[in-house]
Amino acid sequence: MTVTPASFLAVLLVSGDEVLPPIPQSDETFVTARKQAEALADVPLSVAVIDGRELELEHLLTVRDAGARVPNLFLSEFSSRRLSFPFVRGVGSGLGDPAVITYIDDVPQFGFGGTNLPLVAVDRIEFLRGPQGTLYGKNSLGGLIHVHGRRPGDERQVELGGTFGSNDLREYSGSYSGPLGGGLRGDFAFLDSERDGYTVNEFTGNEVDDRDGSFGRARVLWNPSADSELDFSIFGEHSRDGGFALSFLEDTTLPGVFSVTGLKNNPHHINQDFEGRAERDVVNPALVWRVLGEELEFTSVSSWQSWDALELSDFDFTPEDVVRRRTVEEQQYFYQELRLGSGDEVKSGAVRWVAGASGALSDAQRSARNTFGSSVLSPFPDGSVDASDGDFDDFGMGIFGHVSVPLGDVFEVAGGLRYDREERSVDSVHTSPVIIGSASIDDEETFDELLPLVNVSAHLGDAGLAYVSAARGFKAGGFNLSAPTGSEDFDAETNWTYELGYRHTFEQERSSLAGALFLVDWQDRQVSLFDPQAGGFVDNAGDAESKGIELEGETRVVAGLDARASFGLADTEIKDTNKDLPQAPDTTWSVGLRYEDELPRQGTWYVRADYQNVGDFFYDDANNAGDSYDLVNAGVGIDCGHFGFSVWCQNLFDEEYVPIAFQGQLGFVGESGAPRVLGFSLSVHL
Repeated sequence: MTVTPASFLAVLLVSGDEVLPPIPQSDETFVTARKQAEALADVPLSVAVIDGRELELEHLLTVRDAGARVPNLFLSEFSSRRLSFPFVRGVGSGLGDPAVITYIDDVPQFGFGGTNLPLVAVDRIEFLRGPQGTLYGKNSLGGLIHVHGRRPGDERQVELGGTFGSNDLREYSGSYSGPLGGGLRGDFAFLDSERDGYTVNEFTGNEVDDRDGSFGRARVLWNPSADSELDFSIFGEHSRDGGFALSFLEDTTLPGVFSVTGLKNNPHHINQDFEGRAERDVVNPALVWRVLGEELEFTSVSSWQSWDALELSDFDFTPEDVVRRRTVEEQQYFYQELRLGSGDEVKSGAVRWVAGASGALSDAQRSARNTFGSSVLSPFPDGSVDASDGDFDDFGMGIFGHVSVPLGDVFEVAGGLRYDREERSVDSVHTSPVIIGSASIDDEETFDELLPLVNVSAHLGDAGLAYVSAARGFKAGGFNLSAPTGSEDFDAETNWTYELGYRHTFEQERSSLAGALFLVDWQDRQVSLFDPQAGGFVDNAGDAESKGIELEGETRVVAGLDARASFGLADTEIKDTNKDLPQAPDTTWSVGLRYEDELPRQGTWYVRADYQNVGDFFYDDANNAGDSYDLVNAGVGIDCGHFGFSVWCQNLFDEEYVPIAFQGQLGFVGESGAPRVLGFSLSVHL
């Protein structure tokens, strides 16, 4: 089916007053993991869901905060908002395209910087573990994070908020949700946030990793007829942050030149002669058109995204003036998806299906410049520049189908197939002080893959669901902006994931339990490497395997007291070296408790605490070890109808840890994790 201006106009000319809900209204948890609304209890996949109320009560401000509750999910971030790397079951990536993709209201965030966005006006987050390529296409061979924004209703809601805390944290927020007139409903939210840095530069005495950013979301819904909906949304971000807080992990000394105390002995301190900064601007409008009938459901997703980033940093990480780095990236995406599926009446005991096609077009300009200084360590004369500039074009398309066939009252067989194809090209120039003139690359390459999925599930009684599945994942190869000779391009990465799972829901006890065994076998794994001159680049690193177990559950212990827990165990291996995979903790587990009770005049109060453990893990393929760490968060709050107040603390016991690091020229460098942050929040509800 083709969407044309005429077809849009035909729908717009039909009037109607009814609201088309995207998912059924029920006390059950519903998800759209298979691109159709289903009760979570009936979905034969590893899915974790965190709703908007939990995000608010537990002060989960970012996807990383929320992801700490998901077993075998490890989400590492640098201080730059652009550099955010989710790994699921050991499957992930650093630079280049993500292997665990983020979606926002059906719209993919293809860049690897799309995960680290504030959670503002969010209804729920769905964390899908395992390959999702059959339905979602590229960059989802490890899993998918789907952020669903809040939908405006017919009742007006106005909220104002302020948060204040350690390191001069100041956040101001506001939102409106409700009718706009003329049959329109809207949801508008903004957040302005800033804080001082967590890290001190001993060379200047300044705090270097401060944050200053604004974020906004807007959403307008219109039902031109009783069975159709136009959903327009836009979000944007404007951030101006301090530079990287990178320093050596161990004490590093070059006699007669410099001496730096490492992060393990002096957390949250660096010693650099140059302080950089990180800037990012993002804008992403999207239009989703839904037509829901008794037999067919049609969806069109159209989106455009533009983001640009500027990063300035001390590239030698020392107090010497050796080399400074300037990175600029600008990228524009256009995405279009059309799909048909089984309609409203095909909801129980009948065949369910969905089929469609998608296309994406991107254009990126990337620039990296190393400027060498006057230090005796500099390999080139003062002021010499090593520069790389490139244009990267990418056209991708996919055709997919998925069908679920019930076999009696117990069994269901589901299968899907997708064909993905990407055409990528690069036109880049590299100018270096050690060569005469410049070296250029003008190349193009095509990557394609078939992505099958097979799933067999069985309903055991009224509340149990067991399933077994096999799915293939795919991530296209590509080109580096700058890399050592011979590593200018890299091949595609693929994997197979096999999973055996079970989910049980105890409705009367308000409890649920889910578990899974998994095996991941993948080829031509893409990894992020670091070269002292070229910087970060992507290369292939052979085959690997990951296997393990996941458990998660929640229950109402007694009236008012809710408990949840999750546990993940991963055993990974790089087949060529018998070493463990990086960014894959051997265990990840968390426990949370929250007690709520009533106050006079319809008020409520709560107290909550949660504990997170990240087990032993490695920073890179060479198995340079990171330390395990434990984080405790807590809070207490009241809500008196129109007013709310809470006091909270993140990293209550001020645990010192380094969640991310890489090999530099003179040693391993990384960033300290966030220290203890104490704060309070005020809110007004009108």
